[in-house]
Amino acid sequence: MKRLFTLVASASLLAGTLAAASPLDGTFALQNGVPKARAFLRTTQTGANPLNRGLDIWLTPLTGSAPILHYGVDMTKLLHLIIVSDDFKEFFHLHPALGADGHFTIDQSFPQAGHFQAYVDSEPQGLGQQVFRFAFSVGDAAAPRTPRLAATGPRVEVGPYAVTLSTTKLETGKDNDVIVHILHDGKPARNLHPYLGALAHAVFLDARDLTYVHVHPEVLGAPGMDSMPGMPGMDMPALSDSDRSAPDMSLHVRVREAGTYKLWLQFRGGSSLYVAPFVVTAS
Repeated sequence: MKRLFTLVASASLLAGTLAAASPLDGTFALQNGVPKARAFLRTTQTGANPLNRGLDIWLTPLTGSAPILHYGVDMTKLLHLIIVSDDFKEFFHLHPALGADGHFTIDQSFPQAGHFQAYVDSEPQGLGQQVFRFAFSVGDAAAPRTPRLAATGPRVEVGPYAVTLSTTKLETGKDNDVIVHILHDGKPARNLHPYLGALAHAVFLDARDLTYVHVHPEVLGAPGMDSMPGMPGMDMPALSDSDRSAPDMSLHVRVREAGTYKLWLQFRGGSSLYVAPFVVTAS
């Protein structure tokens, strides 16, 4: 009886390990984009802490299972990994390392147990921008939560900065110009610097279907090319992180669907990174 119990327990443990090791198949999430690849994510616990996770990401062609090996550089990185909690309160912008086998890997410590959405944003060579979404849980998570987004208004304070948008209302199917103005201790910010080759990074998520838009502000008055579908950063040379940025910039964004969006505007003030969260609507 003891041997039978041992065998059953071992079989159960093996089945659980295999289930945990099974990769997730990503859902294409780029608004105005076309899927030209497939993406996979495997998460594993690293060490004794259930909040520490190893993330393993790879893309394959639509036909075939071999990982894609070559990627274009977008804003100084081969892959941008955006992770948000299911209630849209937590935001992470990460950059896994690409191995020779075509797998991007990174270890990440999460602040608490919960459910998360991961967005894999990359440019596999010859395929253009591809973005895939994965839903996964960390630790002993409670039931998933639905984002309930209360209006933030056009002004948000983060650290010593106040960030103001010229509007929080967008029109679908057209280029929207949103002016971003940043104050530092009540005065126009003079200690701003580019981050990852851009003045700032703006991630929009549709609260209804969780689709994704990622654009980069430009110097105020520059012609808008950044938000053209499938062409992030087109004709925009990467900026040096040592450059100075003006406190006013122009965000050119196009969204396809009406509804409520969460916007995370990530910028660098001095030597620190800040994220200003907004709620915007599109009609």
